[in-house]
Amino acid sequence: MDAITVAVDLGFGNTKAAADGRTALLPSVVAVPAGDLGLAGMGMKVTRKALRVTFDRGDFYVGPGARSWGHVVENLDFSRLASPEAEALLYAVLADLIPDGAAVRLVLGLPVPLLRDEAVARPALEALRARLVREHRFALDGRPRSFRVTAVKAAAQPVGAWADWALDGEGRWANPQARSALVGILDIGFNTLDLYGIQGGRLEPRLVGGDKVGVRRLLDLAAPGMTYAEADERLRQGRLRSEEARAVWLSEVLGAAERVWNAARLDLVLVVGGGAALLRDRAEAFRRAFRAEAVIPEDPVMANARGLWKWAKTVRW
Repeated sequence: MDAITVAVDLGFGNTKAAADGRTALLPSVVAVPAGDLGLAGMGMKVTRKALRVTFDRGDFYVGPGARSWGHVVENLDFSRLASPEAEALLYAVLADLIPDGAAVRLVLGLPVPLLRDEAVARPALEALRARLVREHRFALDGRPRSFRVTAVKAAAQPVGAWADWALDGEGRWANPQARSALVGILDIGFNTLDLYGIQGGRLEPRLVGGDKVGVRRLLDLAAPGMTYAEADERLRQGRLRSEEARAVWLSEVLGAAERVWNAARLDLVLVVGGGAALLRDRAEAFRRAFRAEAVIPEDPVMANARGLWKWAKTVRW
């Protein structure tokens, strides 16, 4: 069986994956089971059970509803990328994309602030590869599953956003503008804002940067004192609204980007990530700030994963 190429964006807000034109998304909520309910729920309707993932490193509830069934693990450090919680999310998000027993070539999207610190990034990448390239066995709600990772490639998450805009499903140029345009990628994730600059498929190092002003900063402003898991759940449900907090957050995002892209003559700004979905109605603010066309894709949350899968078509395995 030929290996299936799968791109994964292990975001702190959502875990996203793409393979052969299909995508999967799972909120990056992980909880350690609180214990068996037994008959304690007798006479009551019980909240919908979350997906349970069991493997050699632990037993977790993941995704929607996980907060109701256990103790949420909140780790926003980059070390989380090689943690048991991240592995549980990986298994859950791949379940609907690959058949049981498949061979997989894995493409990982990683945050720019992590990759910029080589002293931290290199051992982190080595640890990820050592943990990932092997046979994986786990259970989803008690049902045994497995797959085998044969190779791992990694790239900065914004590379995916650019490739999603520039390339087709075969890794060929799909957008004539991409051959020459200077494109700034503004990727607003849950934890970080990642900034990248690409012209004609080549990186512009002077335009690379980032800051911790992702969606978590909006939650800090709009719901001080609330756990990120609870505040994020309310935000997704439309129960967390604060125009004042959103305005302050947008100003901080633009300020962080302007400090890196100061005086750059961009042809286009791609705004992606979960934060882009929250700021879609503020696209004009990005146009004014950078004096360039600003594009927010139809589904900005999945842009990195879709694009990394396209990018994988251009590299040697």
